[in-house]
Amino acid sequence: MNGWDWFEEVAAADETDEADRVHWQQCFGTHAGQKVLAELERSIIKTALGPQSPDRAIWMREGQRALVLQMTRLARGSVSGGAADKG
Repeated sequence: MNGWDWFEEVAAADETDEADRVHWQQCFGTHAGQKVLAELERSIIKTALGPQSPDRAIWMREGQRALVLQMTRLARGSVSGGAADKG
């Protein structure tokens, strides 16, 4: 492995079968699940850290944002950023 080859392994690991995503849709497709996603979006995605925030806090927030966005994509039934992600 050299250069950027390792990205191919990561991309293959990120692919999730439709059958494996059903539990995400069942969990977050409920009223309670939608409330959880909305709360995560409100508290993580729609807030900003102040300019005095240390680098480690910014990196942690970016990781949290990535996790919330991935959960939302899986709950909508898409991991590739397709039409189900828009809207």
